[in-house]
Amino acid sequence: MEPSHAVWNIPNAISMVRIALVVAFGVLLITHQDGWALVALAAAGVSDFLDGFLARRWGQVTDLGRLLDPFADRLLTFVVVIGLALRDIVPWWLVVVLLLRDAMVAVALAVGKVRGTEPPHVTFVGKAATAALYVFLPLAYFAYDRWDVVHAVAIGGAVLAAVLYWWSGLGYVQDVRSRIANLSRAAPDTDVPTA
Repeated sequence: MEPSHAVWNIPNAISMVRIALVVAFGVLLITHQDGWALVALAAAGVSDFLDGFLARRWGQVTDLGRLLDPFADRLLTFVVVIGLALRDIVPWWLVVVLLLRDAMVAVALAVGKVRGTEPPHVTFVGKAATAALYVFLPLAYFAYDRWDVVHAVAIGGAVLAAVLYWWSGLGYVQDVRSRIANLSRAAPDTDVPTA
């Protein structure tokens, strides 16, 4: 399905609401309003599924939506891991691992854009990794200072999710490299801009 250039539709509105929910979650987390923070986080998680599902179901995939959805996902990951680390709920090394992966993918996407390639499609591994992070990070938050065993299991699950997250990230980088190589082979006589 070719994305449209529309801006205002329900899936895009849901993505924008998710961004607002992420900001609200960050503020609530820092101010120790944990009950409301969990509500905001749960609503953001539901909206993450809903906007993509409705966009495909109603044929409302847009260029803006293809930017908003991954931006909202990355923002959510960033706010959650930084916020939880500031509260000592997750270790800082896990934050570094997750954010380095996002930085690596961002650089690859930027290089691909400069070289004129289409961005890679989201993979099953990438979706599974993100979904696992959305389960285990909130679980660590909910269990912290309540159930030590559950908190430890949640941190272990988040580490496994981080491994999948890196695996998917390396796959995206390889996909971008392949697209650049294919583009170069398809047009050997044209100048390809360098990054």
